[in-house]
Amino acid sequence: MSSISPVSSLDTREAEQNGLSETEKNFPSTELGRLHALEQLEILPQILQEGIIFTGSGAALLLQAALPSIREAEPPGSHEKLASELLDTLETQISYISCLVFGTRTERQALIQLLQNGKTPLLGGHVNRFTNHPDLQLWIAATLYSTSTDVYQRVYGRVDYKSAQRAYSEFSLLMNCLGLKPNTWPSSRQEFWNYWDDQVSKLTVSHDAIHFAKDLRESTDMPQWVQTLKPLLRAVTIELLPPRLRDAYELQSTATTRALYRTWIGFSVALYPAMPRKWRSYPLNFYQDHLKEKLAA
Repeated sequence: MSSISPVSSLDTREAEQNGLSETEKNFPSTELGRLHALEQLEILPQILQEGIIFTGSGAALLLQAALPSIREAEPPGSHEKLASELLDTLETQISYISCLVFGTRTERQALIQLLQNGKTPLLGGHVNRFTNHPDLQLWIAATLYSTSTDVYQRVYGRVDYKSAQRAYSEFSLLMNCLGLKPNTWPSSRQEFWNYWDDQVSKLTVSHDAIHFAKDLRESTDMPQWVQTLKPLLRAVTIELLPPRLRDAYELQSTATTRALYRTWIGFSVALYPAMPRKWRSYPLNFYQDHLKEKLAA
């Protein structure tokens, strides 16, 4: 597997002195080390600048809501709260990732310090109750990685093995910077997909999860450009979900959703790459600017 950005000998010595595992030693343990590593990213910036990858966010949210343990902390009937929290968490994660990948060194440093001190509220002002649940944090991050890489390859074609390895290693660095507990994030792509298949097989769609999907569909607590694209995004979500979960959510793959999906794919492959970069990067820039306001406050 391709290694991530170089770790200084100081970081390595510190890891050894603290008795950290081999996996943990692969990541810088100091703020300066993390900042240097983020400046060496190569593949992720190429992928994440494409805002179209986040059209998979609807599927990611429904995959999250189907995780049994994500609903255990809430009493039955709290699907509206879950919808707002998961949506806020998703948008916040996108903003954090955009800052770590595309932000200035000052912005990255400010975010890393807030993350280390546990003082990072969600963009919507909620308290992130998932912070103290590493398994839930892991699944939320995993759905983002899986859906975004899936959509990217549907549009741009399969990423070659070396680039895919490098991209995964760089994403692992982001998880380290975001404070995911050591040895939580799978150490290789093979381990990740083993974890993914195992988790997907355990997903269940409860009565509350079905209501969650309805709340998400009817929510107006989204940016205007997302509201405008909702009919298309709904069709893409339906067609991206595994059939078992799609049926459990009572979402029907119809001639209309399949036609919308095929139209979206056709447009994405033929025309999207030729669009001006500022249009293609608009979703990521939107969330990055939102976070900048929070960091400056």
